[in-house]
Amino acid sequence: MNERNIKIVETAIRLFVQYSVAKTSMAEIAEEAGVARQTVYNSFESKEDLIFAALLHYADYTKNNIELDCKGFTELGPRLDVLFKHMAVVPFEAMQKFPHVDEIMVFAENLSEERKAIIKNTYKDAIRHVLLPFESQIRDFKIEPERLYDLMKAMLTQIKREAKDVENLRQLFEPIRLLLTNLLNTPIQNETPHEN
Repeated sequence: MNERNIKIVETAIRLFVQYSVAKTSMAEIAEEAGVARQTVYNSFESKEDLIFAALLHYADYTKNNIELDCKGFTELGPRLDVLFKHMAVVPFEAMQKFPHVDEIMVFAENLSEERKAIIKNTYKDAIRHVLLPFESQIRDFKIEPERLYDLMKAMLTQIKREAKDVENLRQLFEPIRLLLTNLLNTPIQNETPHEN
């Protein structure tokens, strides 16, 4: 997306979570983004197109943050902590803070299978980045990495729905973290230590 479309999408996300999808018009999005209404329609034919673009933009943003924050971590535990932060804690806190995030999730569930797959695969790419240095070890245990990525994505989605608060979210994630770190507890070679 070009910078103008990113601004439109980010404006739409902000308005949707604040006021709801139903109560936010394309004209309001255009005005708030500082563009003409026709500019919005030229890029996004409908609210569904805009929601898809917004969800994909957020998925890319999350993936980029995970990749950036994993740099220099050679052990799985800290890499899983980065994944947990960006794919569980941050979205969970947003869901608590903004009353209309659930409505966006309903729209997300009603996207075409093709669009849902694009978003899901972006998150799976983030999970793949976290676990990629451990793929040979994962295969040594007769586990197909792609299936593990699917499981991790589904598990992170589910615990966000079930958690009562961030501490409960951590408790729900801890068994999978312990299982994976105990199973694959070998540092990655050829990476520089993480600097804080």
